[in-house]
Amino acid sequence: MGCLLYQAESKLKKTDPDNTGVVNMKHLIFFIFFIANQCLSQSLFKGKVISKNRVPIQNVNILDSVAQKVVVSDKEGNFIIRTNKSQIHLILSSVGYETIRSSVNLKEETEKIFILVEGIYLKDSIKIYSTRANQKTPFAYKNIGEKRIELLNNGKGLPYLLQHTPSIVLTSDAGNAIGYTGIRIRGSDPTRINVTINGIPLNDAESHGVFWVNLPDIISSTNNIQIQRGIGTSTNGSGAFGGTINIKTGTPSKEKTISYNTSMGSYKTTKHTFSFNSGLINKKWNFEGRLSKIYSDGYVDRSFSDLKSYYLAANYFTRRSSLQMINFSGKEKTYQSWWGTPEAKINNDISEMNKVIVNNSYSDQQAKNLLESGRTFNYYLYENQTDNYQQDHYQLHLNQDLFNNSNFNISLHYTYGRGYYEEMQINDKLSNYNLANIVIGNKSIASSDIIRQRWLDNDFYGLVFSYILKKENELIVGGAWNKYVGNHFGKIIWGQYLPIEFFNKNYYNNKSIKKDGNFFVKKIVFINNKIKIFTDLQTRFAIHSGEGTDNKKQFVNFQSNYLFFNPKLGVNYSISEKSQLYVSYARSNREPVRSDFVDSIKKPKHETLFDYEIGFKQKIKKGTININFYWMQYKNQLLLTGEVNDVGGYIRKNAEKSKRFGVEFENNLIINSQLSMDNNITLAKNLVFNYNEIIYDYGINWNEFNIINNRYKKTNLAFSPSIIASNTILWYPMKQLGFHFFSKYISSQNLDNTSKNDRIILPYFINNLMINYNVEINVLNNLFIKFQINNLFNELYESNGYTFGYFAGINYEVRENYYYPQAERNFLISLELKF
Repeated sequence: MGCLLYQAESKLKKTDPDNTGVVNMKHLIFFIFFIANQCLSQSLFKGKVISKNRVPIQNVNILDSVAQKVVVSDKEGNFIIRTNKSQIHLILSSVGYETIRSSVNLKEETEKIFILVEGIYLKDSIKIYSTRANQKTPFAYKNIGEKRIELLNNGKGLPYLLQHTPSIVLTSDAGNAIGYTGIRIRGSDPTRINVTINGIPLNDAESHGVFWVNLPDIISSTNNIQIQRGIGTSTNGSGAFGGTINIKTGTPSKEKTISYNTSMGSYKTTKHTFSFNSGLINKKWNFEGRLSKIYSDGYVDRSFSDLKSYYLAANYFTRRSSLQMINFSGKEKTYQSWWGTPEAKINNDISEMNKVIVNNSYSDQQAKNLLESGRTFNYYLYENQTDNYQQDHYQLHLNQDLFNNSNFNISLHYTYGRGYYEEMQINDKLSNYNLANIVIGNKSIASSDIIRQRWLDNDFYGLVFSYILKKENELIVGGAWNKYVGNHFGKIIWGQYLPIEFFNKNYYNNKSIKKDGNFFVKKIVFINNKIKIFTDLQTRFAIHSGEGTDNKKQFVNFQSNYLFFNPKLGVNYSISEKSQLYVSYARSNREPVRSDFVDSIKKPKHETLFDYEIGFKQKIKKGTININFYWMQYKNQLLLTGEVNDVGGYIRKNAEKSKRFGVEFENNLIINSQLSMDNNITLAKNLVFNYNEIIYDYGINWNEFNIINNRYKKTNLAFSPSIIASNTILWYPMKQLGFHFFSKYISSQNLDNTSKNDRIILPYFINNLMINYNVEINVLNNLFIKFQINNLFNELYESNGYTFGYFAGINYEVRENYYYPQAERNFLISLELKF
């Protein structure tokens, strides 16, 4: 009846446009019977979509191919279709499942259950499922999907793909995001960020660091990425102390594709990527591959990067299992830009530059380089002052469905890395290389110009496994075992006065072995329709040993053995279908790294982090709002204090108490079909208590060694801005044409833990503009063009740095700050062809 009254009223208004209330009686009777017939003839069809395990599937697209209308299943898998037809033809599709088509005769059935079968996409993703967060887990996370990855892929290091997600700060040694790049999450440095590729640990076992330069163009083989902030869920590898980055590579596809991508831009930057996908062969086999080359001169002087990589995968699928063999490799040659630019050079202060020259005993050539260069100063002048490294990764993933609701996955992996960095030392002491003085005629030579190489040759292998029971109360059991063997050694390849027989012999050699593993159990329990309890219990062990001598002639001899228990507990509360509240507690432990054992005077303690999170998620009419509060309490966090050991190596010491706390706000707003915005802001406080800075006084004649202690009851943690904000505006005036405006603001950061105003990185605000155009041509599946202007308003800024100081007599203090300047306005154009 409601249908009848509404439609009749609409028709009457059209019949009586002046709203006089006078209508033709024949028209009225005709319209009432016509509309009544329409309303009474409408049928109501109710459907439900489930998996083969009888689990409801949300957000399935159901297309009525006759009416060309789409409905979406709710969280219980239900949907409703209203139609005046006697028969409907439905197409049901969802990511990870096989698309099904079904014709329904509404005279015979008005309700039906549809079962979607897992497709190759879901089988391909099972290898990362056990370590990822989802809507049921009470942690802060962000997913980056394939379309956004494809949009932002232009040859930069992978961290720059993540820069507009919450709480992230990026840096680049060369200044233009190619070569050595770094990332911090909530102020935590890369050694405290756990990274996995397809569930396999990527962090270096010795240093816990991740060197993205060893994986050039891995973005072009990446399907999706998840960033978890804080401790997050249990994962494999070193403990997460600020965040996790979970990368999934490969995109098995049913369709054959060939693509070529090229980019060109400022600083002679070029990128060439060729990739292919075989499609699904005999409904079982799939092959994919990529070959890439990236080159850039870099923004900083002589900071070139020459990067090569490939990716290969063979995938075999059956109805209940999959086998994936993956091999990828990266080879890099980069000119070193590790030194940074002195603050005096940044400020163009000639007087202070001359002090730098005197304090660091610059040669005439080095002094000229400093005085005559710009803010892109590079300390190194030797033509082959380069870093050279190759890393090969091999992965084998087996996934097997055991029963209707369970799955087992096991992965084997092996990584082989080898390489060196080469450098020239001017007038270096021969005794540093265990060499005696060289006698030429009546002259005894104790120093020589020397070219040396410092090598690392390492192997990393192990296995990762998981068992998943997919019921309403989900259970995940998983773990890993890994072993690392690293050989460090150095060679002299040339010396001004050295005989040739001294070349290519190791002048130091040390070896370290590390074994680590973990076992975790995750359980999600549904108390009722609104409350879910998440538990995650992990045990982890790490055994690390080293022996030999290092490049400073220190004797390397350490043995460590740790066993950790890392519990996590949380509650998810569904306030409504559109609102969710969660609260969680997590604890993580982390062992010291190799340099802590080698450089420290006494054995360092392991670090512990207690992480408390409270979050709220709200779906609004045109978008979403997420708010997350965090409190991260550290015990025995390892920090630099300025203390050095007897060979000048900087020592990290345990700080008894430190913490990070703040709020992260993000929202997505869809203004209309053409315009949308993504915003996020982090407001944080990062503190260390009872911190002791150590400065040395070497005396006027450099013959003393006095220790000066500066104690701070409460001070700011280094490299931890109090404000991190990002904004993205997307405008598509046409389906094929898009404009993307990106903004990022980072407040000031301290270079050390003293909160001194003369040791900071100044705040910066940068903006990028990207224009993309997508053309469909008969010959091509796709022609994709992107033009990007980075640092649109030409901001002069620095994103990273370091500081050191000492006294040469109590009245002569030396304090030097070094910075990594980032590129001024620069351009990049990309072209992608898909066949």
